[in-house]
Amino acid sequence: MSQINHVENPIINSPFEAPQCYWHLERGRQPQKRDGRRPASYFFRVPERAARGRKAREQNDLFTEDLLGEEYLLDNANLIRQRLQDWRARGYEGATRVTRELLDLWQSDDRRERLFFAQLEAALAVIFLTEATPDLLHGISVPPDEPGPEAQVKGYKAFLRYALKMATGSGKTTVMGMLAAWQILNKVAHPQSPHYSDTVLVICPNVTIRDRLRELDPNLDTLSLYRMRELVPVHRMSDLRRGEVFITNWHHLERREATDVNGISAKVVKRGVPVTRKFKRRLDGQDTEFEETRYYESDAAYLKRVLGKRKGRAQAIFVMNDEAHHAYRRGDVSDEYALDEESAERNAREATVWIEGLDRLNKTLGGRGNGIRLCVDLSATPFYIQGSGNEVGRPFPWVVSDFSLLEAIESGLVKIPQLPAQDTTGADTPPYFNIWRWIAERANVRETGERMTPLLVMKYATQPIVQLAEEWRKTHALWEAQAAGGLRRRVPPVFIIVCRDTALAREIFEWIAGKRPDYGTAPAWFRNAPGQELTVRVDSKVADEIESGSGADESRRLRFVLETVGKTEWPGGNAPEEYAAIVHKHNHKALEEDSELAFIDEAIPPGRDVRCIISVAMLSEGWDATTVTHVVGLRPFGSQLLCEQVVGRSLRRTSYALDAGGRFREETAKVFGVPFELIPFKVEGGGTPPPTPPAYHVYADPAKSELEISFPVVEGYHDPGWVSLTIDWERVPLLTLDPLRVPDQTLLQNLAGIDSKLLAFGPGQSALITLEDWRKRMRVQQVVFAIAAGLTRDWTARNGEVIPTHRLFPLFVGYAERYLREKIQRRGNSAPQDVAINPYFQEAVSALADHIKPVNQQGEETELPVIAPGREGQRSTADVDFHTGRALEPAARSHVNALVVDSRWEKAAAFCLDTHPGVRAWARNDHLGFVIPYRVDGIARKYLPDFIVELAGTLPARWIVEIKGEERPEDLKKQAAAERWVRAVNRDGRYGRWEYRYLRHPSDLARALSERVGADHPA
Repeated sequence: MSQINHVENPIINSPFEAPQCYWHLERGRQPQKRDGRRPASYFFRVPERAARGRKAREQNDLFTEDLLGEEYLLDNANLIRQRLQDWRARGYEGATRVTRELLDLWQSDDRRERLFFAQLEAALAVIFLTEATPDLLHGISVPPDEPGPEAQVKGYKAFLRYALKMATGSGKTTVMGMLAAWQILNKVAHPQSPHYSDTVLVICPNVTIRDRLRELDPNLDTLSLYRMRELVPVHRMSDLRRGEVFITNWHHLERREATDVNGISAKVVKRGVPVTRKFKRRLDGQDTEFEETRYYESDAAYLKRVLGKRKGRAQAIFVMNDEAHHAYRRGDVSDEYALDEESAERNAREATVWIEGLDRLNKTLGGRGNGIRLCVDLSATPFYIQGSGNEVGRPFPWVVSDFSLLEAIESGLVKIPQLPAQDTTGADTPPYFNIWRWIAERANVRETGERMTPLLVMKYATQPIVQLAEEWRKTHALWEAQAAGGLRRRVPPVFIIVCRDTALAREIFEWIAGKRPDYGTAPAWFRNAPGQELTVRVDSKVADEIESGSGADESRRLRFVLETVGKTEWPGGNAPEEYAAIVHKHNHKALEEDSELAFIDEAIPPGRDVRCIISVAMLSEGWDATTVTHVVGLRPFGSQLLCEQVVGRSLRRTSYALDAGGRFREETAKVFGVPFELIPFKVEGGGTPPPTPPAYHVYADPAKSELEISFPVVEGYHDPGWVSLTIDWERVPLLTLDPLRVPDQTLLQNLAGIDSKLLAFGPGQSALITLEDWRKRMRVQQVVFAIAAGLTRDWTARNGEVIPTHRLFPLFVGYAERYLREKIQRRGNSAPQDVAINPYFQEAVSALADHIKPVNQQGEETELPVIAPGREGQRSTADVDFHTGRALEPAARSHVNALVVDSRWEKAAAFCLDTHPGVRAWARNDHLGFVIPYRVDGIARKYLPDFIVELAGTLPARWIVEIKGEERPEDLKKQAAAERWVRAVNRDGRYGRWEYRYLRHPSDLARALSERVGADHPA
């Protein structure tokens, strides 16, 4: 493996000053440190499998090389940057006295804790656009958020939005406090001014963030953010408390149904806003349409509920949206290939409720002039997300400030994400950079139509998890040593696995728990024990309940677990009342005699000892644990927004101590499987769609019915006559432990590129992750027993307990020992212990299982096929009937009217079958329905051979023909499955005589046919 040339520490700017320089990066070249500031920009490019921003566009190929994006400047953000410098030079001309006092406090050199430049710039951008003189604002045009036609019919009006793009970890909550104080204090000082409001509404995605944002409440006084971060002078705190800050999650904005009025049903008194909907129900076998009217709270009641008993001296409010990429108006751009099936509907509902809630507040308060005076969006990724109905990756048009992740890295505000840059495979893109794509390519998903099932994903996913978990173990040991020396609190580093769906998360959780040994050896240090919760799983349903604050005790308990990850004590020293009540109920059950529950100490934060979190929809934002050090992504990532959100959960620093030069020390986070490239995507535009190809009809020709070929539909096998087992060692394939195929060493390099790829030369240190320490702890005999146990489970699952387990296991131990001794081929630094991890583990079990044969007392096979009775158990060429846009070739001796060919080889083989005297009839296996069942690593699959051939002559027989130039490991399994099919069907005797022919070239077909004719007619 080639080494990466390192440069000096990537942290080259002070976190408290405007960036003075940046790393200029080009692929294949050493980074150059250049003077000046990186311009605010974004990139457009095609997302994987995303809609292309226009209707009727084709799906982007999952396996094509990513298209590079084109850089676009954020014009408003860059112009405002320049004007802010001019405004500072002119002494903040136009600013109020209150604003100047706040600016002096925020920028004072003698503060206890200096504010980051990123925080100052973001807040100043909003203040500048409100208070600067007209000449400085000349040429700056920020479009309002205009409702669509349907919303305008309801009376909804546009309101002004400013978006602040701030990298994860750069301090958005503090900016909220700065802006809230600026608005309230100016309103108190200037009650008639139309630019300010003393009512601030903060909206966030979930109750976890909502609880954290409580510190924005001025009534907390010394415990509020305004005092803890010195955002307001002490003498101004009484004025600040004259205003109000309402903090809520978006769920609270949903209009509620009016249930009763003075104890009488709202439906009876017809009080509230009527909404009529139509729906169908099936009655007496017919679909019947019904109509129902429900009554919802009025706008006035809605306003009172959302803003409570506000003291409001004006009808205007100031709104801040946290994680504002959720708050968008849905567009009408088609997005047929949204990747996040489990969360797509939820995201759409969240955006609709969020925006309609703002519209309703704006209308009820009086609209423009009153209503929402100003709405400020805060997000690291204020881009339209996939499924939003807008161009995926296009930024909100009202972005006015940008402090990017690259700038945050160069200023040391965040950990530096390290992603796979090289490994033992030598591939241009290391497999673990995008694990989901790697698995899809390994499984030929596009060609075979195979679904990315949990079983398929787990075949390959366990190796990168084990490899990165080994690195986690080293980090944990280091932290333990530091804690013993009093250098840090005793909390573990956290390992996150982000899954596509609940089913995959469940498989991983059970594998780690030791309940799915079929997937190989799991990291033991993540396994839960009674009273010790080291790994937690957060499903979509649980995540929704956590976000809304609803659900059962377990969901609410999990919220407290996640909120206290990395914390050794409760804020304020006492557990929250809600958590204490949950623990009290649990401990009461634990005291029962037959209970297996462990007693819980409520004084200990429940997330303190958590080491691993397996999540589906949770942890995408707003979760601010600082102890996350390792991340594995096991899902498709259709946008860089999602990548940045997932990686962002690991970027918060553990320490903000400055070095002698006044800068932060470098911290890193190691990431597998999240193809994060620091740039948003552009949807590819335009272009005329290709013409629709002609459709040709392929069908069974009635005029050629004498050429019909029938075949049985084999669903499986059964054999009531076996008493023992044997194995065909000659056919058991070699297993090659090849680091070029499955990397066992991965070099992580700091994420620094802006042109869509990690660079061979990047700033900062790298990390080499290997399996060496793990191999030393794993004994070969453990591998033998694991394989034998896997074989036993596989055999029993397929055949039941015909042969007792106590007889199977010792036999399989012997097979496993011989297999490791004779059938393992090692390359590179690989070792026999590697067979304990997938994909090698399942391949080893499968290789042995495929060649174990049940036999009777005479040592003979008696296996028969399982074939359904009647029409379901038999098909023929008469069933072929389909259309195609590809050109057709003639097929004289086939029942099918014509042949669709995919290659020159198939065309040559068809010519041979049509002309050779030894052939009576033939058919290509296209829409024929002829499949041979087989299994790969415990996963059921179907093999479709190329041709069925019925031979002429006195010895009637049918051939199953496969022509394959290059043999792959899976082809051996297909051959074994076909030969098993042939033996079983021939033994059945009802479907004629069958043979399987595996050929390497079309010319071999003519020779094989001639040899068969010669055998049929000897000289």
